[in-house]
Amino acid sequence: MKRFLMCCLVLLCLLVSLSAQSLLVSLVGTGLDALNTQDGIPVEIDGERVYLGGSTLGSLKRTLRNHDFQQFSFDYRLELYEQAKVGIAWPAFKNLLVGFGSGSKLQGDLGGQLFGQIADWTAATTIGVGLGTYLIDLFFIQLFGAGSSTFDDPLKDFAVGTMAVGAVLLVTERLIQAVLPLPYGTRYNKTLRSGLGVTKDGGDALAVSLAVVPVINASELGVQIAAVMRVN
Repeated sequence: MKRFLMCCLVLLCLLVSLSAQSLLVSLVGTGLDALNTQDGIPVEIDGERVYLGGSTLGSLKRTLRNHDFQQFSFDYRLELYEQAKVGIAWPAFKNLLVGFGSGSKLQGDLGGQLFGQIADWTAATTIGVGLGTYLIDLFFIQLFGAGSSTFDDPLKDFAVGTMAVGAVLLVTERLIQAVLPLPYGTRYNKTLRSGLGVTKDGGDALAVSLAVVPVINASELGVQIAAVMRVN
């Protein structure tokens, strides 16, 4: 019996090890994707090719800070915004159903993607350990005590409790994943609009409007036409 329990323990450790290796491979892939700076929309500006969007919020801020995209015409700036803005509803839905930060990956949210991968692998590993323990207990341990009226099976209680914890963890972290794309997408698109000079309703934030201002002086009553820069 002791030798058998040791084999069960080795199998469970192997399961955890395989899950950890899968998580490590996933995290390495995410890191390599983050190093790719040539995602997004290619824009020729200041004599060089710059990629707008398709990256993290921090990378977007650096791009907008280092290059003046407001020198372009409004139509082109609006076109760039429509192409580079990130979605919110679909990434949130994908994070909820598919998980593993797949929706956050669509937005370029590295933090959200890493959270989803780590949280989902942790929940899956917890459920897997509980399920594996339950199957071992069902097909082997209970066979030895099936004919005993005093048979106590703590391994079964451990297996059921572990699966329950994993299930609660899975539901909780999936709900968190579904929320993450909302604030991130809002901040990303707001930063993009500000850098391109586009208002929230799709107007030109750099538009120059003419205002007629009455001027009263001692000799005559007249009007003054002034150009006013309106930034929204």
